[in-house]
Amino acid sequence: MIEFNAVSKQYPTGQLALYNVNLKLNQGEMAFLTGHSGAGKSTLLKLIALLDEPSSGEVIVAGQNTKTIKHRKTPAFRRNIGMIFQDHHLLLDRSVFDNIALPLKIEGMRHQDIKRRVRAALDKVNLLSKEDQFPMMLSAGEKQRVGIARAVVNKPAIILADEPTGNLDPDLASDIMHTFKQFNEYGSTVLIASHDHALIKEMKKRIIVLRKVKTTNTTAGLKNGR
Repeated sequence: MIEFNAVSKQYPTGQLALYNVNLKLNQGEMAFLTGHSGAGKSTLLKLIALLDEPSSGEVIVAGQNTKTIKHRKTPAFRRNIGMIFQDHHLLLDRSVFDNIALPLKIEGMRHQDIKRRVRAALDKVNLLSKEDQFPMMLSAGEKQRVGIARAVVNKPAIILADEPTGNLDPDLASDIMHTFKQFNEYGSTVLIASHDHALIKEMKKRIIVLRKVKTTNTTAGLKNGR
């Protein structure tokens, strides 16, 4: 489903964010990506979602080499990926329903189908009663759940999450992680970047560690673990 073959990423500033990463994530797998701050976790997720490009090596997603995907085909490719950020980027002047419906409206889906999809996504994150409220009326955990619902409303094959529990207390963080586990049980491939080692251990899933390696620059390599 997701494969990295000798992938490195160097930014124009000279910063080497990833170095010679080899990784394979199977379809339907759930795994955690961890490592020190600046190890390249966010960069790795962005490469999968075509939000950035590798400097060298190959990123294969669902059998496609991302380097061969033409610019006009990028939106269709991204529809198969749900991306959740620590900062959920909700539109404050729109209701919970409208925030989640936005990707479907952009896609041109019929209103009745949008209604059905949004309510199904809200039900999965236990927020069906909040559909008419606005983001400022929600708790931090509820806002994160809205972000998750928006990411999965397209029923993506792949879910990527970048530090989704970073601003939450331990109980809320555990709830969010178990929500991701439910989506994995529905069939989505899930990769979560997190520094919460205790919570990751509790989930009992594969752990992928990005670590520094000794080269002439500070770089990030990869170490697999459980």
